[in-house]
Amino acid sequence: MRPGPAGLALAAVLAGSALAGCSGGSTGAGAPPVSSASAPADPIPPLRDVRDLAGTPVCALFTPAQLAANRIDLPSRPKNVGPDPGCVWSDRAHTREISVFTDLKYDVLHNVYAQRATFPVFEVTEVAGHPAIRTKDNVDGTSCFFRVAAAPTQTVIVRFTSLGSGLEEPCGPAKVLAADVIGNLPPGQG
Repeated sequence: MRPGPAGLALAAVLAGSALAGCSGGSTGAGAPPVSSASAPADPIPPLRDVRDLAGTPVCALFTPAQLAANRIDLPSRPKNVGPDPGCVWSDRAHTREISVFTDLKYDVLHNVYAQRATFPVFEVTEVAGHPAIRTKDNVDGTSCFFRVAAAPTQTVIVRFTSLGSGLEEPCGPAKVLAADVIGNLPPGQG
């Protein structure tokens, strides 16, 4: 675990109060036991394509065409989480909401991974070739989060929420939106 007060606070705010355990797999019958002296493999995939998240204001992370494609027809509203900048978009019909937050100080993916047992839905994955973690605060919930590493200590957190009647599955749109953000970022140093 790599602690960071703001990163942990952000993860706690975004995690909510849901508690659930994740089951760990066994080595399987006939498999040799894993030596406790060997270091476990890093659960987070390596970052190969560093992007610069710091140079783009959060409310400018999507293009107008990307917002229109996602039926977002209201202007952005700044919405920070503690000291970390954020932005929210929604539609006039009040059927969907997109929230994006950034953390430019900590290794958020490892911090969130250390808290994985607190999420009812938790998956280490990739978005647009970048290491990511997908979570939901409720198995049947209408919000889905993707935390995506743009650089070792630059993370974008995208939350898609389905609102109103005719609720849609939120993780598909959340992943597309997270990929849009990563694709819009300029190359970084590293």
